[in-house]
This record gives sequence, structure tokens and C-alpha cells, in this order.
Amino acid sequence: MLNTTPFSPFEKGFLWFFLCLVVFAFYYQLGIYPLFLEEPRRGLIALEMMMQDNYWVPTQTGDLYFRKPPLYNWLLILSYKVFGVNEWATRFFSVSSHLLLGLITYLFSKRYLGNALAVLVAFSYLLAVDILVYFSALGEIDLFYALLTTPILFGIFHYGEKGSYLKLFLLVYGLTALAFLTKGLSALPFTGISLLVYFSWKKRFRELFFWRHWLGILLFSVLVGGYFYQYSQYEEVSGWWTTLFSESAEKATGGGFSKWINHLIAFPLDTLKNLLPATFFLPVIFRKQIIQLLKANRLVWYGVLVFLSNFAVYWLSTEGRSRYIYPLFPFACLVLIYAGELSGVRWKDKYLRAVSIVCAGLMIIAFAAIPFLPSLEAVDNRWVITGMGVFLLTVLLGITLKGRVRPYLAVLAVLCVLRIGFSFIVPQTREKTTGAAKDKALATEFALLTEGKPLYRLGDVRMSLTVVFYLERERGEVLKQKGEFSQGYFFCYTEDLPTTYQQVGELSYHGEPIHLIRYTP
Repeated sequence: MLNTTPFSPFEKGFLWFFLCLVVFAFYYQLGIYPLFLEEPRRGLIALEMMMQDNYWVPTQTGDLYFRKPPLYNWLLILSYKVFGVNEWATRFFSVSSHLLLGLITYLFSKRYLGNALAVLVAFSYLLAVDILVYFSALGEIDLFYALLTTPILFGIFHYGEKGSYLKLFLLVYGLTALAFLTKGLSALPFTGISLLVYFSWKKRFRELFFWRHWLGILLFSVLVGGYFYQYSQYEEVSGWWTTLFSESAEKATGGGFSKWINHLIAFPLDTLKNLLPATFFLPVIFRKQIIQLLKANRLVWYGVLVFLSNFAVYWLSTEGRSRYIYPLFPFACLVLIYAGELSGVRWKDKYLRAVSIVCAGLMIIAFAAIPFLPSLEAVDNRWVITGMGVFLLTVLLGITLKGRVRPYLAVLAVLCVLRIGFSFIVPQTREKTTGAAKDKALATEFALLTEGKPLYRLGDVRMSLTVVFYLERERGEVLKQKGEFSQGYFFCYTEDLPTTYQQVGELSYHGEPIHLIRYTP
């Protein structure tokens, strides 16, 4: 029988406590560590649009940038204007997008599955481990992209079931235009495949040929075309199409046959891992009637069809990454939670209680080890963090053993405690011990040394974007390239050093030294 029993007052308090705890954890110390990985690229492009007072033409170190349209950069610009040009502002919209999509997932699921299941689905998405301890701590584009793309898939079902096809196509293509202006061509397969799947399943394929669909396509064309028209007032647009198409083709076919075979094996396994805790339900799901059970609920079966059809695109693409399918994670959680709760396996609660106890026990050991790990010597208040974590997990163990909450709620709570520990520890290590921290310190030093003086890259010198971001932020101007030496400061490779120069500093990028020199003709 489907477990739709309302939460007890104790369970409601339990859920609210851990929800508040994990929301706090998502933002705590979010701005103390320097930008790294792809973060400085996102911030740099937004910063240069601000400094050049041109919000239509994205650039990177002054060069035209074609790999991603600028919608996400516009949000970063808004964040920088509100919060200042800093790390917290760079990450704010990414984290907030994740939380907002969790709320949307709850509201959508509640309409079709009831409150209890909707809460479990939304929590499972929020706490999906790949996002929980990695991407939710970065100012990257993928969580915002998921916020735009998942509602497309929700909207197809919601308005399709109501027969409101005009609203369906306007919503779907309006959001697809925004997704395209965020991440380019990858927005189109999600929309196209999902529309084909839904209307084929519903046996109303002819709807795709009626005027309502063409009106949606027109809306998409006006929004996307409007941006590129504005862009054409400043620069030639042909570079966009060359880059976007070549990038998509490279992701689909690059790497060779052996890499493709490895990807076919590894990608589904990585996805199952990244969908924890929802995939804890897998052992209790598989039984003879599983297909019939999934088909019994139209939303759940739609979720199965949409997930599998879109997942296949990235499964067959050599360069497919888990973050590319974040828009599908709410559907995966919805199907797994529904099927798990519907499972007639008698030992389900015992199994989930055992999972929660084992996870809590392992986490207690991990928290207890924190003060003794040499790699965490840079972390302040290690004993306080240990005490807090062990206390929360011990109380949680007691609640679980007494059966005060449903076993899966205890699993979710363990992950909330994991995230609070992550937020107290990892930002400090990133602030003090990483290569990005050294890059930030170098950039600050170089900005002081070259203050008020012209500074360039000689030719196509490539260097850490973390260095470039902080250098441009401190100097307030774009670090552009120049083809030959002139009066001022330059970054250059060893083989390009002039006959006479003054060495000011040095850094390295992928093992190659890059010199900061002062050149006087």
C-alpha cells in the first residue's frame, strides 16, 4: 500500500529542524574561499561586461567569448551590484537555484503524489550527494540551468494533462529560450525529446503540427533572435554558431572507441551513486510487478519515459557528465521514492533503518576523527565541530532506534549533518591550503605592484583564470592581450622575454613558467 500517512507532529518538527539546518549549511562560509575550477570564468565574464559597460558581448580577458550565452552572467552582474564583486555573490545564485528547484519539485509532486511523498522527493533531490558535497558549493552554471530546464519537463506534463496546449507551448519554449541563453544548444534536446515522448505516449502527436506549437517556436525565436540581433549591433554573430556546434559535436563524439566503452559502463554507475539517498530504495523496488506499478501513476510513468529518453543522449555521448543531467534528477527521485514507498517488501523499514544506523555510525567515526587528521590542521575549532557532529548524530541514532521517525527520514537527516560538517570544514581548507588560495594571493600582490600602470598579456599567454579574475577585480580593468612589447607591464612566456626587462614576479600554469615583467623601451 502507498505510504501517504501524514507526518506525525514529531516528524514535522524533525523535518523542519533539518531543513533549516541544511539551508543554513548551504550558505555558511560560502564566500570565504577563492574562486576555482570554472567559477572564475563565470565571474570574469560578468566582471568584464560591467567594466566595459557592454552587457550584450561577453568577453574573457578582452577576447570574444562564444561558448556560453550570457544569461547567467547577467544574474552574476545583478548579484555583484547587490552584494559586491566577491565570492559569496558569485555563488549566491547557484545555491539559491538549487533550493528553489527543490521547492518547485515539492509543489509539483504534492499536486500528484500528496504531501508526504512530495516532501521525500524534494528532500531527496536537495540532498543528492553529488550536488550536496560538490556542486552546491560552487558558483557554476549547472544548477541554474536545471532550475530553467526541469520546469520545462514539469510543464509538459502539467498542461498536457489539462489539455492546455497553448500554455504548454508558451511556457516550454519561453523557458527553453532562457535555457538556450544560459547554456546554448544543450537546451534543445531536453525540450525536443520530452515533447516527442509525451505526445507520442499520449497519442496526440498531431498537436506538434498545430498553430499553438508554432506560436511557441515563434516565442523562442523572438527571444533568442532578439539577443543575437542586439549582439550583431556590436560584433559579428557567426562565431557563435561555429563554436556552439563544434562544441556539441566534440562532446558527442570525442575520445575514441575505448573511452566510449568506458563511459557506457561508468556513466550509469556514477548516476546511481550521485542520486543517493534516493537509490537506497533500489533493493526493495525490483519485483515482478514493477512495470505495472510504475504505469499505475501517469506522472511516475511519464517520469520514467522522460528520464530514460533524455538520459540516453548523455549515456551515448563520450563527454557526458553527471552535471549535464541535473534537470533529470527530480524525476529520478520521484520515480525511486514512489516505487520504494509502493514496494510490498516486508523488510523495507528494517533495511532502511539499518542503512540509517550504519550511515550515522560511520559519520560519528568520521566526526570523531576530525581533530586527529593532519590534513585538517588548518581548520579552526575542530573539537567544536567534532562535538557538534557527534552530538547531533547520537541524538539522531536514539530517535531512529526508538522508531520516532520513518527510517528514510533518518537517512535524510544523516546527510543534513554531513553537509553541516562539510560547510564547517571544507571552506576553511579551500581558503587556506589550495592552489586557488595561492593564485588569489599572487593576483593581489601583482595588482599592487602594477597599480595605475598598463598591464597586458603578450600574445596568447594562458594563465589561471583565478589569477586573472582577482587581478582584474583589484585593478578595475580588463587584462587584454597585446602583440608586441610597449611601455608597461607584461605577462609573457620564457621564450618571449625581451633583451632588456625588469623581472617583477612569476607564476606557473600547467607547469610552464609565466613571467611578470616591466618593459621600458
